[in-house]
Amino acid sequence: MSRLADFGWTGEETGGVGRVVSAHGDYFHLVCNEAEGEILARKKSSAFRDPDAPQPVTGDFVKFQHNAQGESRILEVLPRFSRLARLDPSSSGRREQVLAVNFDVLFFATSLNENFSVPRLERFADVARASGCLDRVTVLLTKADVDTVGELPPLDGFRTLRVSAVTGEGMDAVRALAEPRKTVAFVGSSGVGKSTLVNALAGEEWMATGEIQEWCGKGRHTTTSRELVRLPSGALALDTPGLRELGLLGRDGVKVKRRADSTHRYRR
Repeated sequence: MSRLADFGWTGEETGGVGRVVSAHGDYFHLVCNEAEGEILARKKSSAFRDPDAPQPVTGDFVKFQHNAQGESRILEVLPRFSRLARLDPSSSGRREQVLAVNFDVLFFATSLNENFSVPRLERFADVARASGCLDRVTVLLTKADVDTVGELPPLDGFRTLRVSAVTGEGMDAVRALAEPRKTVAFVGSSGVGKSTLVNALAGEEWMATGEIQEWCGKGRHTTTSRELVRLPSGALALDTPGLRELGLLGRDGVKVKRRADSTHRYRR
């Protein structure tokens, strides 16, 4: 099994293909078969002049020119088999923001405390449906050990799991979905326990976490960038920054929905 295959590649084993595991400004860290560790790459400017061309994000498979003595160059983003996108909250209402790509399972985490919101779940369903990935979604009702919601209203169309990284409730079901060489993406509002779940799957402290603030029932924002990590089980976990708001783009590109989901600032 090649290193790239360990990171989810199922295509032909040829050189010059890598997967983005993190992005920091203009720099991208890739895993590939050309190196044992990660390599540093930047976009080749002439290859991305088309404003409509997909831009590389964490989780993408890309074609690149390898440079063993310096920075490699990304030439092309390969077709994505799944994606989740929303209205970019920093735009004027016409630009989309890609949240996650090339995932086999998408966990939407929402905590069973004062921050629980059925309308937020419905808005997320709209975003996932518009992105064509609703069939890959499982809703994780996190922090089940501090449940203040009680009996839930019907959540039609959702596969749901009650989970607690503290007591272990539901974690076996989460692990069963996190199969080797499969990518599981975690999305949700700030402080709902996404990073804590990744740590529980990893069996150690891989992601920074924050405690719940008692005065508002919300966790402190901890993840500030997307990162793809390979867990000891062989599964690939994509943790994302907390979502402040969810929005959809209409067919003509105009904003059709945009509502605040929490008071935490979204950090790219």
